[in-house]
Amino acid sequence: MSKEKGRAGEAGERFVHEIDQIERHYLVGRQKEIQFFREQLSKKRHRGHILNIYGTGGVGKSYLLDEFRRIALHSCSRFLLLDSRDFPHNPQEFCLHLLRLLRYNLSKDEQTDNLSRLIELCQEAIQQEPEPGGVVLALDTFEELGELEYWFREEFLQQLHSEVLVVISGRYPIQGAWLSSPAWRQLISHMPIGDLDYFSVKEYLSRSGIEVENDIHQIWSKTKGHPLTLSLLVSTTLSQAMQPLAIADDNGVFAQVVHTWLKELPDPQLRGLVETAAVMRHFNQELLSCAMEIPVTTEQFLKLVGLSFVRRVDRGWLLHDLMRDAICHELQVRAPEQYKGIRKRCILFYYDLIKESVQKKLVAWETAEWFYYIGDPAILAFFYQNSGTHRWEPLNSFNWREAERYIENRYSSSKEAKITYTNPETLERYDYVISAEENLYTLKHIHLQELHELDPSIVKLIRNGQGVLSGLSVIIPINVHTLDYLRTQPLSSAYFAGLSEQMLKELKVSKESKAGYFVKTIDIPDFADQSMRAAAGLTFITHIISAGFLVAAPPANPFFGEIHQGLGCQVAKHAVHYDYDGITPTPYYVIDTRGNKLQSYLNKMLANYGMLDERRDAQQELAALTSREKEVVELIIKGHTNMEIAGKLYLSEVTVKKHLTNIFRKLDIKNRSQLIQNYKV
Repeated sequence: MSKEKGRAGEAGERFVHEIDQIERHYLVGRQKEIQFFREQLSKKRHRGHILNIYGTGGVGKSYLLDEFRRIALHSCSRFLLLDSRDFPHNPQEFCLHLLRLLRYNLSKDEQTDNLSRLIELCQEAIQQEPEPGGVVLALDTFEELGELEYWFREEFLQQLHSEVLVVISGRYPIQGAWLSSPAWRQLISHMPIGDLDYFSVKEYLSRSGIEVENDIHQIWSKTKGHPLTLSLLVSTTLSQAMQPLAIADDNGVFAQVVHTWLKELPDPQLRGLVETAAVMRHFNQELLSCAMEIPVTTEQFLKLVGLSFVRRVDRGWLLHDLMRDAICHELQVRAPEQYKGIRKRCILFYYDLIKESVQKKLVAWETAEWFYYIGDPAILAFFYQNSGTHRWEPLNSFNWREAERYIENRYSSSKEAKITYTNPETLERYDYVISAEENLYTLKHIHLQELHELDPSIVKLIRNGQGVLSGLSVIIPINVHTLDYLRTQPLSSAYFAGLSEQMLKELKVSKESKAGYFVKTIDIPDFADQSMRAAAGLTFITHIISAGFLVAAPPANPFFGEIHQGLGCQVAKHAVHYDYDGITPTPYYVIDTRGNKLQSYLNKMLANYGMLDERRDAQQELAALTSREKEVVELIIKGHTNMEIAGKLYLSEVTVKKHLTNIFRKLDIKNRSQLIQNYKV
């Protein structure tokens, strides 16, 4: 009998070992975290520290803890893992659960409800651990401890042996009293866990037997590097013997991930905020209030931004890409009018913001946000499918050689780019091909030294989130200093040499100023790469309104042509050029938003979205009102009630109501909310 038990035990150990080996094989993208944990184990002086792992649901926290367990075992350390879901949340049960993990057999005398004695037994059992590497105490799903967290911090940890390494893992960083105390702050090392980058996803797929580059790009695009989604999608693909290309988004993978996140939202009001925020690219309290048509309180907003799948960025907050995409898809199906209403209110919010701000400051960021809502489906698909970060830096002596190597590599490794797009409304599919030769047109006639001498701000390098150089832009300010260059050099000369004297006079502003920009190139290695394409597109979009006058001459490929026209560009009538291949007539695309032309451009984009009637020129419509009615409108917009308006204008409340009836009729609106939304300054 003992022999059979021994053989069973050996088989069990082999099985566990095999599982560990497989899990370790598929663990990618966490090298820094693993190295930090190894350092904590190897240096005694690091003991007594608290390692706080946190990240959104499905990001791989528990998977990382498993690797920490394997590392601890190899380092002759005892790894104790307590998942808060495995025991009732009170101090006695915590201690009893820990003692069971320590394989401590309570004698009859020790089986007590005396909490102090139970804590002592836990401490004694930990100190008696025979492993020379000491003890690691790890708590998973820490956010569900609730009130037990206070006892754990103030009672249990205060008595814990100083050489124990504590690991706290949960959806949120530990905060509150953990951070308000200088003593606790010094003990805590934060370890945020995010999505995997493209190269880690590629490595994971390679280990899973998926090597085709196009399939890798599609899976990366679908999963956004979210580990749980990646694992589920790959397992579904392999189990069904399907190519990734054939997998539909509604196969249950994304629903399962969203369900994991929505466990954080027991409050229906909070779910409503999440639904609205999911329609947005970035959001803040003011935009949310506008989109929901009700004030969002600070308390509600802080609850929203405290969720694990919401993150802070430079100009607001945003939802995790997968969460945003899944909720938007579900909302469009379940409540299409609600979805459209939110988008329209966001369009009008940024419409007003751009009009109010354009004379005071650059509106590059506001323009990019506006196009997220008003752009046609192709613009959204090409440039707004993920929230990856890129940064731009001017060409200088420190990065000059790197820029030269980038251009050299582009010439030596140019390849064909295939871009596929399906219109979600018509389900019509579009296929674009940029040949390897065309892929180099965006570098033709680009001479770094010449451009840098013309103006050091012209050439900018584009870096991805990992700091890798992934593109460059050449955008030339139009002024008296650059006009001679623009009138004589390839790509620009055909347009600028053909301008009238009056137009040239308007463009001859001082060297320190600009009358607009000429986009000579925005180059990336691969227009089929979604992240690179987004960086290129947003580089152009952010200049559209801030430039005032924008001219571009991209290669004569349908892909570039349809993008520029989708952004509201007009084809120049007086000029084409042949500077890419000497044969193909290539058009110029122009956007002119100087002065009152801005209103025409904004109206054009609203009309393309079918919203022109919803934002007619307020001044023209208000002109139809009497002076008294205009005073009433002004006070309503400031938030005054009928009674307050009556007092300020020395009228009866009945007269104010009559004025309101006339105002609503003349402006063809139904209520005060519509009046405020449509005519606020």
